[in-house]
Amino acid sequence: MKNHLFLSIILALFTVLPAFGQPQTESATVYFSVGQSQFDPALADNAATIDAFISRLQQTGNTVDTITVRAYASPEGLFKTNMKLAEGRCDAIVDYLVGHGISRELIHREPGGIAWDELRRAVENCPEMPYRTRVIDILENTPEWIYNSKGRIVDSRKKQLMDLAGGRPFRWMINNLFPDLRKAVAITAYFSEPAKAPEISEPSEPSENSDIEISEFEEVVEPAEITLPAEPRHRLALKTNMLYYAALMPNLELEWLINDRWSVLIEGNVAPWSDQSANKCYQLYHFGPEARYWINPKAPWHGMFAGVFASGGFYDLQNGGNGVQGEGVMTGLSFGYMWPIARNWSMEASVGAGYMYTRYKEYTPRDGHYLYLRTKDLNYFGPLKLKLSIAWRFWDTNKRKPNLSAI
Repeated sequence: MKNHLFLSIILALFTVLPAFGQPQTESATVYFSVGQSQFDPALADNAATIDAFISRLQQTGNTVDTITVRAYASPEGLFKTNMKLAEGRCDAIVDYLVGHGISRELIHREPGGIAWDELRRAVENCPEMPYRTRVIDILENTPEWIYNSKGRIVDSRKKQLMDLAGGRPFRWMINNLFPDLRKAVAITAYFSEPAKAPEISEPSEPSENSDIEISEFEEVVEPAEITLPAEPRHRLALKTNMLYYAALMPNLELEWLINDRWSVLIEGNVAPWSDQSANKCYQLYHFGPEARYWINPKAPWHGMFAGVFASGGFYDLQNGGNGVQGEGVMTGLSFGYMWPIARNWSMEASVGAGYMYTRYKEYTPRDGHYLYLRTKDLNYFGPLKLKLSIAWRFWDTNKRKPNLSAI
């Protein structure tokens, strides 16, 4: 009986004692308008959220040990501006709590600057985001500031995000993720015994003892206003296949980029050469469309593609003797790669293979006339296209980009 009583006491102690060592917490999250540090209770559910939080605090009596207010900003805007926004948002929440009967001595401020960790978690939980894998890689592996051997800032995490794919992922985050990063989180902790207030971890910023001046820092990394990257986003490309010129066949191709994954084009090839006095003829007229799917493009007009094409035309070929004249159609699949060589110029290499059908007439020259010999059909499977093209890209839809005020 005594043994059972002793065991019961031991089990009770193991059950109750851990509860005394764990602090009870209450939390609330409120949000701010873009570029604002003034707390607006009418925004979203701010009023109901923070009033319920204060009510829970007041119900606890005198057991509150400390209240930590953390505030953040989204990555737009200058670094110094974002820090001021985070500090101002901290102050706004502190003033609101004090104005509703909470002692200022209990409140501990932690302005957090840019909410990078929150952004990474948001991107990881957003599978529909464009270039998601590459954005996560930048957030996880690129330092907030990158210095050269002389201690000058030459790159940054934000700059790489803004440069990625012409700024498309960054603009997508501005509209879909950044609003949730402009927030302040007030956390109340209850401790069984006095707890030391947490130390404030200051965000990384160039040291005052460094030879880098603020003006120099802003010139290198942060412009006076945020302007999204000037990388052009061309919708059309006018191309010509240089290999066909070796075969004396001038050609043009016009391609329209529908979106980052799909494009359509129309091409034409013409060889108009003829010398009847020598019974020589090299005439070919060939036209057709193609649809392309871009495979994980690095940027618009940059990367691998696969396509399906169809075309038709007619021809007349003679080289001093018998000749052939006919019509034909063909269809098949293409595969290639395009890469930029200048702001408005690209190179493309591609091949195509498939099926071709043609019906042609054979003829022979005789006394200044051409005599019909026979008609034949040809069915062919194999290579049909070989391209090494130069492309001029135009119609830049990013030519006019909005300037975003510091947020």
